[in-house]
Amino acid sequence: MNDKSQQLGELIKELAASVQRFHERFGIVGPTSKEELLSRIPIQEEEVRELHQAILHEPAENQAAEAVDILYVAIGTVLRLEPGLASRAIREVITKNDGKTWQTHHINAVGKVARRG
Repeated sequence: MNDKSQQLGELIKELAASVQRFHERFGIVGPTSKEELLSRIPIQEEEVRELHQAILHEPAENQAAEAVDILYVAIGTVLRLEPGLASRAIREVITKNDGKTWQTHHINAVGKVARRG
């Protein structure tokens, strides 16, 4: 991993800690209900719409800020899950994506990495 990737990784850790502090400050703690998790979806969708608009009409700095807002909400959702389940899911996603190669996958017509054949 190069220095820039390491710095970005450290900043993502700081972002996750910020999300945790935000949750604590606003009493978003304790067991999570299905209703709470469902209530986060419109928040995430709003952030995605804002990124879309920024990409279409705003400078790169705003695009970056909107992308990070998406990450902030997504981290918040992960932090509201049961920690053991969240940890396993994170490891599974890492393993699954680290295993993708040009031999097993390709980039399809819409730009998504997809399984070959």
